[in-house]
Amino acid sequence: LTALPPLPPTWLLEAHSAREDYFAAIHDAITNHPRSLQVRIGPSEIGQKCSRRLAYKLAGKPEREDRPNWRATVGTACHMWQEETFDRANLAFLADHDNVGVERWLIEETVTVGHDAAGEPITGHCDLFDRLTGTVIDHKFVGRTQLQKYKAQGAPQQYRWQAHLYGQGWVNAGIGVAAVAICFLPRDGDLADAHWWTEPFDPAVAAEALQRLHGIQLAVSALGDAAFAALGTADDY
Repeated sequence: LTALPPLPPTWLLEAHSAREDYFAAIHDAITNHPRSLQVRIGPSEIGQKCSRRLAYKLAGKPEREDRPNWRATVGTACHMWQEETFDRANLAFLADHDNVGVERWLIEETVTVGHDAAGEPITGHCDLFDRLTGTVIDHKFVGRTQLQKYKAQGAPQQYRWQAHLYGQGWVNAGIGVAAVAICFLPRDGDLADAHWWTEPFDPAVAAEALQRLHGIQLAVSALGDAAFAALGTADDY
């Protein structure tokens, strides 16, 4: 620490607040994160419950400015931790199996899940794929109320579509898929509170999600802004 260079005198002449600059740095990181800047439709958005919201996205309408999405940022940070976790799990699995050099867990791989109505490929980053069991795995970091809801009612349609779309992406890449799974992990609880939801992979579920997307795209293309009022909404929005 004694070797630290002194602060430039010009810095000391500027008015700064530790609190304001602290939160400004966090705000900037959230706003300019690649996930926040993404404009193309991905598997996680195709299943959006609100058809009108999806139509706005497809039409390139800017989202209204809102406070930084801290909960989503926590989820992003936890996803990064999961990447490290399964990198470590791959090494441990190899060590237990005489280092055969084949990875069991495929982490954050990009897959093409299908094409939109214009023929453009739809790609996404699949959280995790277990080659040994043929299981697509998606991590969801949720609050206590959501966790109890998913335990009681299962995965909502939006998440089911997303999981099966990723499954279709692996199939499109020539890799067999047996099941899809979502692990709902608590943001404010213990790991023992986590809920593992799974079902067999069904390409018909992925096709259903893509068909819905195509319908919304065609409506926006044919009707323009008039399509928004004609499309259904969801109570969440």
